[in-house]
Amino acid sequence: MASIDGSRPLANVQHPFSGWLAIPFDAARAQYGTAVEFGLLQRSILAGGRFERALDALERISLGPFARRV
Repeated sequence: MASIDGSRPLANVQHPFSGWLAIPFDAARAQYGTAVEFGLLQRSILAGGRFERALDALERISLGPFARRV
C-alpha cells in the first residue's frame, strides 16, 4: 500500500478537520443515548443498531472523504 512518508498508509491519514466535522453526529448519538436513559425511546439493541447504521450512512454521505472510518 502506498504511503506518504513510508510509515503511515494513506488509508489511515485523516483530514485535520474531520473531528470538527463529526461533532453534529456525535451530538446526535449523545442525544439518542440520553433519550433512551430517560425512557423516551425504547431500550433496544436492534433499535440502537438501526439508529447507528442510519447515522453512519448519513455521516458518510454528507462528509464524503472526511467521514470517519472504523
